[in-house]
Amino acid sequence: MDDQQILQLLKENTNDKALAALYRHFPMVRKMIRNYGGTPEDAADIFQEALIIVCTQARNNTLQLTARLSTYLYSVCKYLWKDEVKKRQRQMAEPLEEDLTPAQTASLDALREADQRVRLAEKVISELGDRCRELLMLFYEQGLKLRDIALRMGYSAEHTAKNQKYKCIEAAKMRLKELQQLSPNPTNLLP
Repeated sequence: MDDQQILQLLKENTNDKALAALYRHFPMVRKMIRNYGGTPEDAADIFQEALIIVCTQARNNTLQLTARLSTYLYSVCKYLWKDEVKKRQRQMAEPLEEDLTPAQTASLDALREADQRVRLAEKVISELGDRCRELLMLFYEQGLKLRDIALRMGYSAEHTAKNQKYKCIEAAKMRLKELQQLSPNPTNLLP
């Protein structure tokens, strides 16, 4: 039975043959959901929900196939499963925070704050010019001495590298201050 015949049967509410044809695709959906951490029961629930969507769209003439019906059904199942996983993750995260002691909550808040500061610093550094970013990375990340940085970056002397480092740090501080003034919560500025 081809896709158009299945859709026609669904439009006519002759679901038995159409659903039997669609159920041939359940094993691949079950495999996909199991591969992404779901149970066979999850797969059955998601597949049922996807069938309802496909049947409703077929009856309402809103189903526009640009691929095979099996591909469309699989995509609907994948979308529904991703949505379900997101819901479960939110539900799991909320009770965990409620069960924390005040000390654990404070520790978690401190970690979040530190993470936000690091992300804000990364944002500021990414907005610096290439030469500034390179100079600061050579100095702080690779631990090179200023005379080695001067040679590597083509500065005339160690003193020039030192001045450039100072200017880059000042530019970064100014940009950080600007970002903090733009928003009382600097994390709003993070990607």
